[in-house]
Amino acid sequence: MPADKYLEEPGFQEPRRHHDPLTARTVFVAPKRAGRPIEADAASQPTARLADCPFCAGNEALTPPDVLRMPPAAAGRWQARIIPNRYPVVEDVLNKHGAGQSTAHSCPAHGVHDVVIEAADHVRSILAVDPAHWRDVWELCRQRLAALADRSDLAWGTVFKNSGPRAGASLEHLHSQLIALDFVPPVIEAELAAAGRAADAFGDIVRAAEAGGRVVAEQDDLVAFVPHAIRQPYETWIMPRSPEAWFHATSPARVAALAALTQLLIGRLDRIVPGADYNWWLHQAPFAAHSGGHSPPANWHWHLEILPRLASFAGFELGTGCHITVATPADSARLLRE
Repeated sequence: MPADKYLEEPGFQEPRRHHDPLTARTVFVAPKRAGRPIEADAASQPTARLADCPFCAGNEALTPPDVLRMPPAAAGRWQARIIPNRYPVVEDVLNKHGAGQSTAHSCPAHGVHDVVIEAADHVRSILAVDPAHWRDVWELCRQRLAALADRSDLAWGTVFKNSGPRAGASLEHLHSQLIALDFVPPVIEAELAAAGRAADAFGDIVRAAEAGGRVVAEQDDLVAFVPHAIRQPYETWIMPRSPEAWFHATSPARVAALAALTQLLIGRLDRIVPGADYNWWLHQAPFAAHSGGHSPPANWHWHLEILPRLASFAGFELGTGCHITVATPADSARLLRE
């Protein structure tokens, strides 16, 4: 069967990765995601459990079995768990049914796509989670990424959060997602190249933030600051002051510091713009075990980028890749410090 006909076969459900050679754009075609449950109202009051919520404690039969939980099953009621995503962007196709068919500009979307359920009770904000339990959520993510990093078929992994409908959340119960890919995304390749051209690229970013009054908070040796080229008001980044390639190899102290800073920053954002939707994502170096042989620069720093969704991306942003914002970096930092 010709490759193009294969891609158009009715009922085809396996996710695939398409590449546009003109723009170097990568697109994941994931038909199963059309079946995701989407809640019309994402502003319900906190409650211990909803009978039809797949993420609530007591409703575990509504989801695939977890791959990790905190505390472990033998320790009683869980506070956080990681499960396979039923509506994945990528699937573990090599372990499931072989490599699949590839064409010049399309291949099976191989990888791992998990959901990180961050609370047993039905809450929608990280501010409703006990700080000790929130620290456990980040430790659970670190452990999962560390396990995936040992696989030679996977190149890179991330944790990301869509909080609220404007940020792409389909269910209100507090959760994030974790994805590991078999290739290094272009944005990470670009960061690797930029870091490789400078003696201390990330250190320069932090020093510029300090000189410009854009540091918002610090915890242990992590620093939170507003980047110079913000895409939305109150955008913040968190990174360690000293180089570290992988979040999954970080220390318990840095895990605790990241947990504390994320709750602090979202609390301050919520004070300025109550109920603001936001995204965040983790940028770390490619996995060391990847057969592609990527070696991160010695000056690489993993970092978490937090992007409030206060304005929509419109034609100019989508058509050029350039962003427009109404807030200055200094004013955003000042308001987040107050």
